[in-house]
Amino acid sequence: MGKAPEAAHRWFREARYGMFIHYGLYSLLGRHEWALCYERIPAEEYRQLAARFNPRELCIRDWARLARANGMRYMCLTTRHHEGFALFDTQAAPEFSSVATIGRDLVAEYVEACHAEGLGVGLYYSVGNWLDEGFVRGPQADPVGWHRFVTVAQTQLCELMMQYGPIDYLFYDGCPPPETWDAEGVNAEIRRLQPNILISSRCELDEDVVSAEGYTIADPGTTWETCLTTNSSWGYNAGDPDWKTPRQIALTLLTCAHNGGNLLLNVGPDAEGALPAPAVELLNEAGAWVHRHAEAIYGTAPHPFAYADQKLSTSRGNTAYIGLHAYHGPETTVAGIGNRVDAARLLGSGEAVDFRQEGNRLLLTGLPRAMPDPLLPVVALTLDGDPVGVPNPLLNHAKYQF
Repeated sequence: MGKAPEAAHRWFREARYGMFIHYGLYSLLGRHEWALCYERIPAEEYRQLAARFNPRELCIRDWARLARANGMRYMCLTTRHHEGFALFDTQAAPEFSSVATIGRDLVAEYVEACHAEGLGVGLYYSVGNWLDEGFVRGPQADPVGWHRFVTVAQTQLCELMMQYGPIDYLFYDGCPPPETWDAEGVNAEIRRLQPNILISSRCELDEDVVSAEGYTIADPGTTWETCLTTNSSWGYNAGDPDWKTPRQIALTLLTCAHNGGNLLLNVGPDAEGALPAPAVELLNEAGAWVHRHAEAIYGTAPHPFAYADQKLSTSRGNTAYIGLHAYHGPETTVAGIGNRVDAARLLGSGEAVDFRQEGNRLLLTGLPRAMPDPLLPVVALTLDGDPVGVPNPLLNHAKYQF
């Protein structure tokens, strides 16, 4: 199966940080994106929400501006969630779309906003559709209905690829087993229409981007991304107070960079398209940290000392960046460094840090007593060459003699 060109993978890996937006009819209910399923709302009752769907003009431009201002390099919008409501112009199911209800192609507005802010364009699409009886019954019980459901999904995916110019990233969700909707054939057509697109592996095929939902993973040796909520919900949930802290976002982003992956951080706009105030505050505070530490995030290589340092670390050339996720005051030891260290400084302030080196152990002796960054300090080390890690003999179990 074909894959995206290396240049597309390189762009994605260097971008490192993106905004995920869950927006649809569920936003009117304010009880998160699975309300239809969890509350078992009858289909016809749920469909009536479409008549009330009327987002504020330019709300999407506000999302894009917020993303760009806070260091995000790409966005990903739910063009259709499991409810089946399309935020785009579709001839496959035209009566259940934003174009039919309010005369607005929200995906077109979104793509325009991404371009205006210089952001990469990602599209989320749920293949599954809870309001399609053929999907709910399944291919064995209702082969005719299933065929109809598959035809709509395949057609809409092609519409998304043909109507909006170059698309950088397709994020799948809600996918049935790939053989039941010819996922391989659909993806081949998508690549024909969009030769540079990255496709998510969430379609259960070996595609470009490995996805981890709600957690980070060790470096799989390929392009990967974790998607994370700002509270505990993807769609707008007025009753969810469990907002993550700016430190959690900074720590997750640096962990992703350390393992060679991206962070796609989700927001759930309300019915009018406004982002909840706590989400905006969270993005702004985390974004300030990103700007202070951009040098350690964008376009960096992961785990430069081959994980021997036991820290969160990235590198660029002969500079290694060490995240002090546990801060111990004026003196901190970083072990496993096989290079001579020529200089050390704190990112953000640029302040030089005193140190001494004993073999592969680096003792940072000149750190401030109080944590120098309110979220997560990072130290930049200038090395005498490309980073080299020294394995820890206490962890090399093959050498144990019993």
